[in-house]
Amino acid sequence: MRKNLSFDFVIVGSGPAGCVLANRLSKNASQNILLIEAGGSDQRLIIQMPAAFAMAARHKNLDWGYVTEPEENLGGRKILEHRGKVLGGSSSINGMVANRGNKMDYDGWASDGLIDWSFKDCLPHFKNLETFQMGSNDWRGRDGPQSIEQSNITQKLSHAFLCAGKESGYNINDDQNGQYQEGFHITQTLTKNGRRASAADSYLKPIINRDNLSIETNCLVNSVEFDGKRAVRIKAEKNGEIIHFEAFREIILCAGAINTPKILMLSGVGDKSHLAHHDIKSVVDLPAVGKNLENHPIAPIVYGSPPGVSLSEKLNGWKKYKIGLQWLLFKNGIGASTICEVGSFFKSSDNVAYPDLQHEFYPLSSLIRGEKSNFGGGFMFSLGLMRPKSKGLIRLKSANPKHDPEIIYNFLADKCDRNILTMGLRKTREIAQQKAFINLRREEIAPGPSVISDNDILDWLKTSVSTEYHPSSTCRMGLDDNSVTNSFGLVHNTEGLRIVDASIMRTNVTANLNVPVLMIAEKIAAHLTSP
Repeated sequence: MRKNLSFDFVIVGSGPAGCVLANRLSKNASQNILLIEAGGSDQRLIIQMPAAFAMAARHKNLDWGYVTEPEENLGGRKILEHRGKVLGGSSSINGMVANRGNKMDYDGWASDGLIDWSFKDCLPHFKNLETFQMGSNDWRGRDGPQSIEQSNITQKLSHAFLCAGKESGYNINDDQNGQYQEGFHITQTLTKNGRRASAADSYLKPIINRDNLSIETNCLVNSVEFDGKRAVRIKAEKNGEIIHFEAFREIILCAGAINTPKILMLSGVGDKSHLAHHDIKSVVDLPAVGKNLENHPIAPIVYGSPPGVSLSEKLNGWKKYKIGLQWLLFKNGIGASTICEVGSFFKSSDNVAYPDLQHEFYPLSSLIRGEKSNFGGGFMFSLGLMRPKSKGLIRLKSANPKHDPEIIYNFLADKCDRNILTMGLRKTREIAQQKAFINLRREEIAPGPSVISDNDILDWLKTSVSTEYHPSSTCRMGLDDNSVTNSFGLVHNTEGLRIVDASIMRTNVTANLNVPVLMIAEKIAAHLTSP
């Protein structure tokens, strides 16, 4: 029998933001905190072993397994969107790349009216969240909960990538999360001593035994219930039982850029006409809920390689068992690698103020959008568009909480996005032709040497573009009508209801989103716990 169904704060979702808030809010022993997670335990080897991330992301018990509607500009293809359904959320199944974003991303938020979100306001929280392996300085943190390490370069293809970047005229950056972002770099990762360091590992497990913290796993939130405009309880389901959890102070949604707007709409907060279509009574008419969806579209540029060069050859047959055993015994070797050891941030042209493209470089190839983990020969530049102008939306398909929402990314809808990716492909080809790759590179496999003109490239992009799994901005902060929350995540025209996750980002940032979301949660947690 449950001892307590009433709490000061009820947090929905145990991804990066939820784990941060559970940790920081429960420091006050006089407050009772409940953390609700739809998934279950993260105690699985495929989560803990960094090189197994592609398996973790595709495990049906760990992933929501969302699929978009047919994408109009991608020939009607549907895009598979992995989202973590497990303690730690997506931080338990992602590629563990640690990037903050560019200073100008956050200064852009500030110039858009969010004066508390300039980079100088965010930097203390970036520092506070991390323990950086290479040491602290004016830009980096010393003793935060989240371990961030620098990759060990184990593959000659990774060395070649850095050398080719230098030969192409790019800067080699010692710390892309320091003072400057632009250039080629060694990847920084959310790992610790050969293991994944998820938000659950970093923030939740060290304080799991606090008497004032309760955690409900395998518990699906159906909706938020209101007394007038005040959010007062969560309606959830666990093992077929409907449970109501009361919140005296606040309900904080940390369910992510897809599930948070879904929960809001199921609760009567959203576009009134859309809710009426599903016979949901409107509590607050907020048309921006589920709108402004952004994601980083990516395109895989693949080259063949001579025998003995690609990492994929070390993953075939009995060799993969040797890798697994080495990791189990010693937590080192390929099993301790995130595979992506190097990357870059670069400009599509001299006309942009700061980098708008990213490379994640892999010493093998992979069908990124595949439903099963897969590795092939050669090597791959994963080319990502960082600040897309194309925007999508999240809508309900029904009023049944167990039904997936409708997801539309509208990838490549904006001509600017198409042009930037086209320029990015051309620049990638220049990099691949440098001397550093001469003895390591064979033919271009994708898109292939016959793809030359802008029209050819666009046709290829339509068949190849996929997601980098960085959805954001569906409940964005702002002061205008096209926003959902204020600058600290409080939902407009409600009381006691806050959002803290990637959905409140004003716009997407030039980064993988795990670390930016940790920062956002740290910043809002500091606001909540200040005297």
